[in-house]
Order: sequence, then C-alpha cells, then structure tokens
Amino acid sequence: MKKTAILAGIAISALALTGCSGADSGGTGSAAPSGEAEPMTLTLGHAGSESDPRQTAAMQFKEIVEEESDGNITVEVHSDSTLGTWEEMIEGLQLGTTDIVIESLLSVEAYTDLSSIETAPFLYEDEDQFFEVWDGDLGDEIKTAITEASGYEMLGNMYRGPRQLTTKDPVTTLDDLQGLTIRTPSAPTMLATWEALGARAEALPFNEVYSALESGVLDGQENPLDAILFNSIHEVAPHIGETSHMYANYHFITWNESLSGMPEEYQEIIRDAAEQVGEDYTATTIADTEEYRGELEAAGAEFHEIEDLDEWVEATQPIIDGLPADVQAWVEEIRG
Repeated sequence: MKKTAILAGIAISALALTGCSGADSGGTGSAAPSGEAEPMTLTLGHAGSESDPRQTAAMQFKEIVEEESDGNITVEVHSDSTLGTWEEMIEGLQLGTTDIVIESLLSVEAYTDLSSIETAPFLYEDEDQFFEVWDGDLGDEIKTAITEASGYEMLGNMYRGPRQLTTKDPVTTLDDLQGLTIRTPSAPTMLATWEALGARAEALPFNEVYSALESGVLDGQENPLDAILFNSIHEVAPHIGETSHMYANYHFITWNESLSGMPEEYQEIIRDAAEQVGEDYTATTIADTEEYRGELEAAGAEFHEIEDLDEWVEATQPIIDGLPADVQAWVEEIRG
C-alpha cells in the first residue's frame, strides 16, 4: 500500500525568534550564515494524551531536531491540551505562545473556508484514493492555497485513517442517528454535516469528551480509531459505526511568516525531521489499523456496518454544494 509523501518543513513563530515564545535568544529576520545561528527553543503542543500517537510523533521530532542541531534547537513538548484547546494553540501560533501545533487542516477552517476540503463529507472511497490526492500535485496545490489564504502552513503529512462514529448505543442506519448529540470539532463544515444528518452537533473540547459521554451529556463522537483507542473513548461509547465519513492527515502546523525568518540551516533540520516523522507515522497507521480494531474489540467495543450509507451521502450533498467554488473544483477532481 502506498505511503503518504511528506511535503516538508515546519516553522517557528516570529515572536519565538525575538524571545516571546521561549526562545533562548533573539533570532534574525533573514538567514544567518552557517555557524552563526542563535540557539532557540520551540514550544510544540497537541491535544492528545501521552499515549496518543501524536505524542510519539512529537517526541521523535524533538529527538531528531535536537540531535541534528547539536542542541542549538530545543523542542519543548506539551501534550493533553496543557497549552489550551487546539483552537487556542492554533491562535497561539500567531501570538507567539506556541510555535508548532500537531493538528489537521480542519483546525484552520475558521481562518479560511478553503480548509473545508478536508472536512467535506464522504469525499474518498478508500485510503488509496486519499493518498493519490495528498501525495500528488493536487495535495500541494491545496496546501499552498490554504497557506496563502490563512497564513498557516501545514507541513509533514501524518496519515490518521478514516473518522468513524462512536456512540453509546448502536447506530446502523440514518434513522438511528436522529436527535443524538454528537461531539465534533468546531470546524463549520463538520458541524453542518452532522446537523444535515439529523444529529445535534456539539463542538466540545476533546479533553472534555470522555466525561461528557460518561455523564450522558453526549450520545457519541467521531474520530479515527487511534484517537478512540488511546483516549479510551470506547469505554464510554463502545459502539463504532463504520461511517468513514472523512479521511485526514495530521500536520506540524506553524505560522508561515516565521519560516522565512529562520536561519536556513535550521529550516533544513526541521524540514528533514518533519519528513521522517511523517513517513514513520503514516507507515505505523497503515500497519496498526487492524491491531487498533482488535484491541478495541478485545476491550468490549462493537463495530457496526452502516446499512444505508448512500442515504448519508445524499443527505450531506447540500454541504458540498455550499462550499466555495475553489473547494468544489477540488471535490470534482478528487471524486473524478
């Protein structure tokens, strides 16, 4: 099976270079000659637990960058939303409170509706189709357009797998979903998707999802299998409906202006590290998906086929029709 190619790179925020985001000393606005780059500290955050694959990726990135820079770049890793929700961390890239955030494209949909290409429902038939897009020219085109429109740069493709619906009671048809309160990220297209399907969409911070399911505030949530397993969601919502309604990568997200202000030697180190981590993350996801399923089943989770998936696709077509013209053109190319 084809792996995701890593497009490279990761930047630090401009304020980090001036000492506002934990940098050890001020940086320069242009590349410094080799041997003259100042030491710096990068703050990397994500919303996953310490057992989440994002933490593994973050620690691998830290190890590579610190080793290749001979200790001149230090990476501080913060898991479990300790720097704030993912929304706050993404905003922090502009403010200088974070330098790197591991998240997917949906996290910048509030800054450009072009990011809705990721959250458009039922866009891919399988992961091979997804890889064909994101390993190729179209994937490059999409990420470049999003960076130009938002200021955020998504670098290093880390394949997550398809998102599945996880509920307290079984959902196998669209009728079963009606009126249920489903947690989804705050991306507008995702909220609209679940409302179109007849559910009540709730944009709750992910670190509150377990307790909300346990208490009955939520009836379900949706995420790839790794997030379900490593955050123990199956303990409180053991029924997994195989909707595969969205495929996505994680990326190392940074503020684009910061990249041009980094010393070239630091850029190269960070780009190479992001590429290696992305390749390893994707390979692990592909290899371990069946293992994740087995672990979930062993822990009591039940998987359910969606019997009327065509009706789900039809119900969400108005969401596709309402997307920006550029996004609709990408959708046509992907589905074609």
